[in-house]
Amino acid sequence: MVNKVYESFFKDHFPARTAFQVAALPKDGAIEIEAIAVIGEMIDLNP
Repeated sequence: MVNKVYESFFKDHFPARTAFQVAALPKDGAIEIEAIAVIGEMIDLNP
């Protein structure tokens, strides 16, 4: 289901993403956050 929604929103040149399942996070964490940054000029590939 997640892939279908993703594909309906982004038509081409999909942005990076991560999905995973774990039994528990280190240090009893409730969430894990991953970030991707862009340095420099950004170009819209889906005008």
